[in-house]
Amino acid sequence: RWKKIAMAFQNGAANLNPSHRIINQVAEPLIEHGIENRTDAIARAAKALEQIGIHTDAHRKYPHQLSGGMRQRVMIAMAISCNPKILLADEPTTALDVTIQDQITKLMKSLAEKMNMAMILITHNFGAVAGNTDRLIVMYAGEIVESGKTLEVFHNSKHPYTTALLKSIPSVTEKEQHRLYAIPGTLPNPLNLPPGCNFLPRCEFAFEKCLEHNPVLEEVGEEPGHFVSCWRSQE
Repeated sequence: RWKKIAMAFQNGAANLNPSHRIINQVAEPLIEHGIENRTDAIARAAKALEQIGIHTDAHRKYPHQLSGGMRQRVMIAMAISCNPKILLADEPTTALDVTIQDQITKLMKSLAEKMNMAMILITHNFGAVAGNTDRLIVMYAGEIVESGKTLEVFHNSKHPYTTALLKSIPSVTEKEQHRLYAIPGTLPNPLNLPPGCNFLPRCEFAFEKCLEHNPVLEEVGEEPGHFVSCWRSQE
């Protein structure tokens, strides 16, 4: 952990220690993973902070002295400090305004390319997914229901849940005003899943077979690598 795979958590205010300066918090993973000389660790931490746009005058500040976007950058600096091969980003744009969200996602994409690092972005924000990922996995009730190249899933979604999520995104191009689409019902209890397909109680396309068996992932469509778990995906 941290040397090969690292994680940037979603809430900097909750995941940074309020009583320690940020430079020391970024240095901590480095010390834990083999840099015995504290001066060297601080220098490496400073370099990681510079990489993500936090300059020297802010290095000795405490988390409460930084904005939400800056705290999120600190979380990313901690995650990349040991040069991991994989970065897990868990809802990295939560509670940030739209402009800062865009800056954070573009920053992570840029770092991934520069550092030859894979990035797994866990999010409900389809805008963040659209411009910053190559492949997309949609999950429902703990199971994968659709996966494929991001643009293929966006433009040719085959699972009712994926389609419903895309329909619920506000549009800036539609001229007529109408009520924002909402998926009916609620998520099932993971300890008491419905028989058959997990999405059955909320699906407008359900039929008898959906009640009998939970469908498995199958490759669909013209684009290779597009998988869907739905009995009616070909329709």
